[in-house]
Amino acid sequence: MKVLVCLILLLFSFSFSGKARTLESIVSELGTLTPEELSKEIESLPEEEKIKLQILLLSYTGKDKQVRDLIERFYPKKLLSNVLLLPQGEKAIVVDKTNEILYVVSFRKGIPYIEKRYPCITGKRPGDKLEEGDMRTPEGIYFPLYWRSGLPKMYGLGAYPLNYPNLVDKKILKRNGHGIWIHGTDNPNRSPHSTNGCVALRNDYLEELRRIIKPKITPVIIVSSLNFSNKKDYVKEQKSIYSFLLRWKSAWENTPQDLDSYLSLYSKHFVWNRGSYKEWVNYKKRVTKQKRWIRIKLKNISISKDGRLLSFGNLYVAAFDLEYNSNNFSSKGKKLLYIVREGKQWKILGEENF
Repeated sequence: MKVLVCLILLLFSFSFSGKARTLESIVSELGTLTPEELSKEIESLPEEEKIKLQILLLSYTGKDKQVRDLIERFYPKKLLSNVLLLPQGEKAIVVDKTNEILYVVSFRKGIPYIEKRYPCITGKRPGDKLEEGDMRTPEGIYFPLYWRSGLPKMYGLGAYPLNYPNLVDKKILKRNGHGIWIHGTDNPNRSPHSTNGCVALRNDYLEELRRIIKPKITPVIIVSSLNFSNKKDYVKEQKSIYSFLLRWKSAWENTPQDLDSYLSLYSKHFVWNRGSYKEWVNYKKRVTKQKRWIRIKLKNISISKDGRLLSFGNLYVAAFDLEYNSNNFSSKGKKLLYIVREGKQWKILGEENF
């Protein structure tokens, strides 16, 4: 303990000049350095390396407040920007294909927090899924459709089929294939990267996930690597896309008086289940003629960010429960909006009822 205290005191008294070293290089030579040589090596550390050592030593001696202060000062927290918004009490699943880790993400005070980590197994081949049978796990934003049990032994406890291929996969990226699931495995020693495209976990991990995953509610974001941003940029992006969603809602309610403002929120590359932007415009013009008023409520909103940088940029998915009322029609259901940036403007690339 005396040595630790002395090292901490030394950190505050050393000048920040001398030969550039790293903690890692000093640690690798611990067996060859005398105490006097060790002191000189620590003295030669650059400021950033001394801060790292200071944090470690303070943490070891239980000085948690000083540790938090130093981390917040010198290492601003990076937030997982694949998850931008979740309904109260809900969680998201983020799958890192490269490192084969499945993350459970929740929200605390409006920002994402990695709650749990599970090792998982993904496709035999690297890269994004392109076609049927290519043994790759697709990248994108999906939703579990339902829980399925009573399957062959290779699926372990059971499975959650995902909605792959989604609207953008089919209509814009021209991807095909089917049967992408999150499922269990009876083999706890199964090799890494050994599925045909699914995400597999040990049965006991999947059992824990069953208490978390809610069909058609829990977003599943599959990426080759996680996306992070600092708090300032994260909050800016979060507020910007949420504001766009509210503007879309308001513009839709105002279509009986101003259809053009509503249509301006849609990309010219827009797709839906009945065609492209042209068919969408014709459809909206036809139905809007019958409207005198429209009222819309959005509930249980989640907003997720795709990890890929596609030809049109990043893809975002907003999912929510929608209650629609007008003078001649009412409905309730779930809707997905596929959103992109075109220049500095948010635009809707795809829309579907889910």
